[in-house]
Amino acid sequence: TAVADIKYWAEYELSGQSSLEIDLIESFGKGIPCLHASTHSAEIESYLLAIEGKYLAEIYASYGDRLLESNIRTFLSVKKDSVNDGMQRTIANNPSQFFAFNNGITATAESVETAINPETNCLELTKLTSLQIVNGGQTTASLKYARDKSGLELEDIYVQVKLNVLKNILLQPKNYRFQ
Repeated sequence: TAVADIKYWAEYELSGQSSLEIDLIESFGKGIPCLHASTHSAEIESYLLAIEGKYLAEIYASYGDRLLESNIRTFLSVKKDSVNDGMQRTIANNPSQFFAFNNGITATAESVETAINPETNCLELTKLTSLQIVNGGQTTASLKYARDKSGLELEDIYVQVKLNVLKNILLQPKNYRFQ
């Protein structure tokens, strides 16, 4: 049984999806190092990053399918010889190779906050608003499955992420149709 408050339903009714605000500092004690990948567009700002698998699993555990409202597919199960079965084997047996052999995820957000980490002098992602995983739902759900069903710690697991901040509401996944 899911519990939703009136704010969730009001936002969903107005925009087709609810606002998710993820404070990475509050949730994980640190930001996520990232690269600003300029697209020279006033409508889209892009970032490249590698998120720890345990953080991605925790975000999915906290927000569930709300992260996948713009995703075509959700978790398809862990049948023998399936892609998800292969991911589970890599997570369990070769976690340090997950980054190399997994395509990662593509996500969108309405806005992000970044900061320069004074210790490393690197750009870090510190907050995400309205995060949507538009490609990589299988990867995300597989990590949570490995953590919750198989009891794996997800140490040494990193997932590459292409994050697009869509500043024009018409570009939001719920409004955009591929042609």
